Amino acid sequence: MLDWRQVRLYVQELAEYAGDRLRAHPPTLRYALSLLHRFSEDLERLQQMAREALRVGWRGAIPWGEPLAARFPLPAELPQALVIAADGSQIYPDRHGTVPYFVLNIGLIEMRPGSGAPPETRHHLIFWYREEELFTEDGEMRALNDLEAERDIQELEGLAEAMARRAGDPFGPPVGLADGLLLPWALARGEPFAAVPAERYRELFRRAVRAFESAKGTGGAIAGYVDRPTGHAVLRLLALGLLEEISREKVADYPFGQLRDRMLFAELLQPGERSALFAPTWPINDHLGHEGHRLLFFYLNVGTEGRPHLARVEIPEWVAQDRVRLDRLHRAIWDQCRILAEAPYPYLLTRAHELARIRSEERLRLEQMIQEALLRRGLRPSISAKAKQKEWLGG
Repeated sequence: MLDWRQVRLYVQELAEYAGDRLRAHPPTLRYALSLLHRFSEDLERLQQMAREALRVGWRGAIPWGEPLAARFPLPAELPQALVIAADGSQIYPDRHGTVPYFVLNIGLIEMRPGSGAPPETRHHLIFWYREEELFTEDGEMRALNDLEAERDIQELEGLAEAMARRAGDPFGPPVGLADGLLLPWALARGEPFAAVPAERYRELFRRAVRAFESAKGTGGAIAGYVDRPTGHAVLRLLALGLLEEISREKVADYPFGQLRDRMLFAELLQPGERSALFAPTWPINDHLGHEGHRLLFFYLNVGTEGRPHLARVEIPEWVAQDRVRLDRLHRAIWDQCRILAEAPYPYLLTRAHELARIRSEERLRLEQMIQEALLRRGLRPSISAKAKQKEWLGG
């Protein structure tokens, strides 16, 4: 239980800290915005500096070829569109439970706005319980990063498969949306940091490439949608532009305090507009580029006049290279966010989450089913002593 006397003290400190941050933003934001315009056409110099800085540990965003301060208007309304969304939810293995298992539930939903037809939904269930599925060779339970990577790659594969099934649809090439990054975090973060074995890392990479190939072949567009992003990769690029020489110490400096990219682009973009395209400097991105699937991102203002709401949209390079695909994606995301305009977020991603979510009562029912199945086979399931004590204490 919480000690509310201590909690109140921390809440007061939090409020003061948040106020200081908000008061510090305006001058810093104006400065960052001036740099965005100042360096807007300086793409070759910034690209060269970024390549040099990468060698001394810098991470940020590299311009893809569009002026940094460019604003791309909302494309014309689509007469018809097919939009597909995917999301996943899981039950992690519990070494204190009766028996360990891992459940992954992927929700998929398709919608043809304007057709009058109701959305079509599907589920895809993964159930792991074998030792080789749940444990490493040294007998340790698989790391959460590994299991989360499986969830993310299954979402990507499911989305690409759904798009492939609808290639040639009368409503046109499909637009596929995933919640969050397109890649599993373990791939984006990099092998040394992800607690994922090297062979597993290579397997995830191969599966991601196959999924991108499948999506590309549909003629449609696939994207990862990040709501309220916290990254500052573009601001780190602007900070790099201020340097006269590259060194490990200099590139580590970040002069913008608590400012984040979304705050910068909220000042630049009008509702419906997207920003220029940038390439994240993840180590894996060069490998994806060799396969023809380098990832790029842009910011999109899905809010309303006076109430900006910025999303970060991640796409493979082949979507960016085809203006028809890119504009179709841009418009489809905007239209999805208008369905529930008071909370601008793609409607189908909300529905996909509802389909995927495993509720607490469902978890309890599943555990009861497992215990009953074990008892019918003469087995006496039991939880650990630690779990028993926590159960007795109500938590």
